[in-house]
Amino acid sequence: MKKTLLLFTSIFLAQCGSSDKQTTAEIIEGGDLAAIQTKKTEVVKTINALQTELNLLNNAIGEVDTQKKFLLVSSVAVNSTSYTHYVDFQGTLETDKNIVVYPEIPGLLKTINVRVGQKVKQGQLMATLSDSGLIDQLEQLELQLELAKTTYNRQSRLWDQKIGSEIQYLQAKTQFKSLEKSIAQMKDQVAKTNLIAPFDGIIDQIMADPGSNLAPGMTPVLRIINMDEMKVSAFIPELHLPNISANTPVVVNIPVLRKSLDAKVSSVGNFINPNNRSFRIEIELKNQEGDLKPNMTAQLRVNDYINPTALMVASKNILEDQAGAHFVYTLEEVSGKESVFKAVKTFVTIGKSSDNQTEILSGLQAGDRLVEDGIRLIEDQQLVNVTQS
Repeated sequence: MKKTLLLFTSIFLAQCGSSDKQTTAEIIEGGDLAAIQTKKTEVVKTINALQTELNLLNNAIGEVDTQKKFLLVSSVAVNSTSYTHYVDFQGTLETDKNIVVYPEIPGLLKTINVRVGQKVKQGQLMATLSDSGLIDQLEQLELQLELAKTTYNRQSRLWDQKIGSEIQYLQAKTQFKSLEKSIAQMKDQVAKTNLIAPFDGIIDQIMADPGSNLAPGMTPVLRIINMDEMKVSAFIPELHLPNISANTPVVVNIPVLRKSLDAKVSSVGNFINPNNRSFRIEIELKNQEGDLKPNMTAQLRVNDYINPTALMVASKNILEDQAGAHFVYTLEEVSGKESVFKAVKTFVTIGKSSDNQTEILSGLQAGDRLVEDGIRLIEDQQLVNVTQS
């Protein structure tokens, strides 16, 4: 060690002695490129010699001075834990039983038998249209049917006895059957003058007044809704398709109600929308309190990933180099030096992240200790003091 120090000291003195012949300012003022370059080379050699000597002195101090102060950092242990990852989407509340009732035939709205907010049962009469003489026409057809039936029965008996012509028998049969079809059609038309509840529900809105002239399929009469069973529909980006399926757990938040519901995905669409590369999911909900309304906005937290033995690290403790590789600083004990550790740059493979925590897929093991506070002040292989964590 002493010989090495003497060698560097001699080099330094030799360099300084040579500079006494002509100063740097004088060489620069002379403008001789070769002389300037030679002087630069001498100065670089001097700096390198001094740096090497300084490193030797620092190392010697580290070996002798047991009271040397290292950078103080805190540490955290890496533990195995269960990790559940969620992705957030926005959806809309809907119900399959939400329809506007239109008339199937033209006519005047005769009566409305319900009121807004009223509960109705499936098959209950809600409104009637004027029959426009349909009942009279039906009665006439029924009278004609009685005569046609009598005629057909007589012709049938005669035909069985080989009396009369076949054409008479066929005409009587055709007339009878035709009137039966006409009466069935007329009864169907008469039935359409009554607007019947298609399911159990609540009258949400009445849109037409008695006496209004109704056009089939064009003039709305009323809206009926059943909100006992609701659903949330949402469009999910295509990239999430492998991780979302029927029965996937989901948390449904209704912001306006400040309400949260645990549910499961009930169905996943098979069609990918080519315009936005998304697919549709539905979540069925029981509306037991009756506060869920169609078209309410819902925030969805879909559980797309679970790892029961994940190694989780605070995201702030993971750094990234210029090549895009992720690394942390692990701590290794230094033999013979109490409370002194070596910070080791350790590259890791990261997984999913949420709530400022990142999953480590490889590079660490349970029980490893990481540098936490002070991570940006240290370098690889640097010795540090660690506070109690």
